[in-house]
This record gives sequence, C-alpha cells and structure tokens, in this order.
Amino acid sequence: MRLESNRLYSVILTIFSVSLLLTAGFIVGCGDEGDPVTDMVNGNGDKTTEPDPTEPVVEPPVDPPVVEEPKVSFKDDIMPILTESCALAGCHVAGGAGGLNLSEYDTFKNGGNNGAAFAAGNGKGSLVVKRIDGSQPPQMPPGGPPLDGEQILLFIDWINEGAENN
Repeated sequence: MRLESNRLYSVILTIFSVSLLLTAGFIVGCGDEGDPVTDMVNGNGDKTTEPDPTEPVVEPPVDPPVVEEPKVSFKDDIMPILTESCALAGCHVAGGAGGLNLSEYDTFKNGGNNGAAFAAGNGKGSLVVKRIDGSQPPQMPPGGPPLDGEQILLFIDWINEGAENN
C-alpha cells in the first residue's frame, strides 16, 4: 500500500508541476499589454477604454492671426496734402522755393538745396517733418495754415514705413 501511495503522490506531484508550469507560461505570455512609458504618461493601463463623451475636449490655445496695419499711401494720403498745401505756384514746384519740387514722388525723394527731404525709416528726423511741425524753421507752409497733427503723423508714419511710392 505504501508503494501505491508513493506512486499516487508522484502522479499528483507531476500533475501539479505541469499545471504550475503551464500557468506560469500563460501569465508570462499574456502579461500587461500596455506600454509602460505610455501608461506612466497618461495613467491609463487599459488601452481599450474609449474617451468619456461627457468630458469636454480641451483644445490647445490658438494664436490670433496677425493683422497688419494698412500702410500709409503716398498717392492716397501724402500727395493730396502736398498738392493742397505745398506744391503750389510760387512754392515747391519745378524751379520753386529751395530747389524742392513736391509735385511728384521722384522729385520729392531727390530733395532740394538743403539735401534730402526725408530719410526712409526716420520720420521724426526727416527735414520735411521738422519743417511742417515747426521744430526747424522756417515752418511750412509759410503763408498758410500749418498742417494739423493728423497730417503730420501721416508723414511720420509714411516715412517710418519706408517712404514708398505706393
């Protein structure tokens, strides 16, 4: 009887060992299907979970589009002032005062007897601005009303923007 119990014990031990080996293999084979790096980042070990539709979706902030200020136009903004106040008979037309002809862009850009009327990018430092704002005598226009602050700012802005023939 002792032999049979030893044999029974041996069979049970063999079955238990095989079962234990198969269970260990199954656990190792199935294991955690998640990526440990991803799981640490999002804290979600279960990749089959769908997002909760009741939770709001947070979108990253979007920078507003850059809106460029309209440039001051020589043709539409500066030339009308010159025509009305400066490029008049006896003043700044061909052969006029100070050798400065303000009847068109190219002659204005060339300047007169005192040099360049403006330096692109340097509105407040330009001779034309100093003369029309009165900071360098003689103030222009000499016989008529001075230009208003808005008109002077147009000249400054136009020159600061590059003083283009636009």
